[in-house]
Amino acid sequence: MSRVHTDLDELEKKLLDKPTTVGDVSRILTSVVDKLNAMKRKAAESIGDELDAARVTKRRTDHLREYDTKDQNLQTLWRKKRLDRILVEYFLRCGYYDTALKLAKHSRIEDLTNLDIFLVAKEVEESLSNHETAQCLAWCYDNKSKLRKLKSNLEFKLRQQEFIELVRKNKRLEAVGHARKYFVNLEDNQMFSVQKAMGLLAFPPETEVSSYKEMLDLSRWQLLVKEFRSENFKLYQLNNYSVFTVTLQAGLSSLKTPYP
Repeated sequence: MSRVHTDLDELEKKLLDKPTTVGDVSRILTSVVDKLNAMKRKAAESIGDELDAARVTKRRTDHLREYDTKDQNLQTLWRKKRLDRILVEYFLRCGYYDTALKLAKHSRIEDLTNLDIFLVAKEVEESLSNHETAQCLAWCYDNKSKLRKLKSNLEFKLRQQEFIELVRKNKRLEAVGHARKYFVNLEDNQMFSVQKAMGLLAFPPETEVSSYKEMLDLSRWQLLVKEFRSENFKLYQLNNYSVFTVTLQAGLSSLKTPYP
């Protein structure tokens, strides 16, 4: 909205100045229209997201109300459905996506689970496992404002990994250009990582220096998968532990043991 006000202020200034050309006014009005259209698109997307969230909340609230019955058979069915929901979430967190989908479809509980969130995450995790950053960077861009509020370092770590891969391929000039483009306006905790990464330029890809050998280790991609998974959970306010794990721990803790 501030950009629209800026353009309107510029238009007002132009109209007060003499002479003012039709071209100047037309250019500013076109800019205002473009920005208003962009705002309209973003507003429509936000409203759509809110409506989807409201529909999901209603479906899940209705599901909880179904337990409020004196019919024992209905209560038993409800408990079975709850167990299936817990298992579906657990399977999704463990990466057993096909099993989770089959169980959700069999129990008809697709609307009561977070399948959509985890299936998007599955595609991103698979791309990272294939040593690709494009899909995860697109995910970061789509959720840029939310990730900024979470003070996420995921995009920075992806750019850092891209730099490392360029060095691994011995494309050092491209690596320097990459660093100049993306390693700007860094936080204090990011500066040390960049300085360490830049040290790779002085070593061959097959270096035996432990600190740089570790940076060139392909296992870093799995760390990125874990980092993405953690940020995804934070983004959608999902607990780091599944309900199944918490329930199992509570059940084991409540069992009688021979110890006081």
